[in-house]
Amino acid sequence: MRGLTYLTVLGLLATGCDDTSDTDAGVATDAAMGTDAGDTDAGPGDMPVTLTFAARVGTEDFACGTTYPGLGTAATDVIGQDFRFYVSDVRLVTADGTEAPVTLEQDGIWQQANVALLDFEDGSGPCASGNAPMRSTVVGTVAPGTYTTVRFTLGIPFELNHGDVAAADPPLNISGMYWVWQGGHKFLRIDLGFDGGGGYNVHLGSTMCTSSGPMEAPTTECMRPNRGAVELTGFDPSSSVIVADLAALVADADLTTNTMDSPPGCQSFPSDETDCGPIFPRLGLDYATGAPGSTAQTFFSVE
Repeated sequence: MRGLTYLTVLGLLATGCDDTSDTDAGVATDAAMGTDAGDTDAGPGDMPVTLTFAARVGTEDFACGTTYPGLGTAATDVIGQDFRFYVSDVRLVTADGTEAPVTLEQDGIWQQANVALLDFEDGSGPCASGNAPMRSTVVGTVAPGTYTTVRFTLGIPFELNHGDVAAADPPLNISGMYWVWQGGHKFLRIDLGFDGGGGYNVHLGSTMCTSSGPMEAPTTECMRPNRGAVELTGFDPSSSVIVADLAALVADADLTTNTMDSPPGCQSFPSDETDCGPIFPRLGLDYATGAPGSTAQTFFSVE
């Protein structure tokens, strides 16, 4: 029997886009998680590695409450309100193409299994819907080698994406990065405000997920997974910074327009084609399928 109607699910997902606070909502046992979504055992002789990320708006660092002028096709001024995302399946690649997985440190806060949360908001001012702790690194170990490329997924594996946020281990217990069981987590959350009210958001997550209802997790992959595949060459783990650039992400979007009767901005919903059409290619995604598309992503770059 199919789940609730699309409109009902859409309404519940839209409600999930309007979180007012983030909470660490409890800890799940390994049995409760029900799956092992990544090898977390470092091999003998592996070397430590720290990957550094930065959130930018053009040439400026993202900061809560800062106004950034001239974004998108309508040159809109926006106020930073949130900037967080999950990455998973991090790998380093040598010049000859040999790929080595990064085994993430299981710190009980920012990293679980093969998933890490990057958080560039501090819960202050217009970022009050977030929280104070911030994180700009992915920490782990990798086989010794000379690496020139980094690969990772923007998003959370299906096996970890649809659990109960109130019983999940960090960093999968952040209510502001979650829709409902059926849709799972927001892989990317960027919230922008306008002077005088209103705003524009980019919330990326899996959609068209089938289960018996919004409060039930799907047992098979969603029709539109919406996980971005990122590959960055010219990368040196010891010195490079992986930059996520909001200005590049919205360069082709008009931030002043929005589909009628829908939440502001691109929410990844099937009805959001007009709003998400300019955004998804910048993430390297095909909006119609939710799979990596033919256009290379431009949201992430290396410095």
